[in-house]
Amino acid sequence: MPAKTHKDFIPPWMDAATLCAHICASESTVEKWVMDGILPPPRMKGGKRMWKWSEVDEMLTAGGQSLDPEAERIRNASRRAEAH
Repeated sequence: MPAKTHKDFIPPWMDAATLCAHICASESTVEKWVMDGILPPPRMKGGKRMWKWSEVDEMLTAGGQSLDPEAERIRNASRRAEAH
């Protein structure tokens, strides 16, 4: 069940259910978008997968594409390594 939040409040860090509610997508869509590079990979915080909203917003605003594809590839690889 998605976390209940005020409709105008977007938390700086969010779990999958909250992210899905804010971007109007299912968890399977979020997973696919992470694999496709449209969304940043989650980070592990206290044993829980969490997304940083500013990164999600940045990637969605940019259309899932970085201005520098090589820098984006390295950044995403670093995030995935950090999450494990």
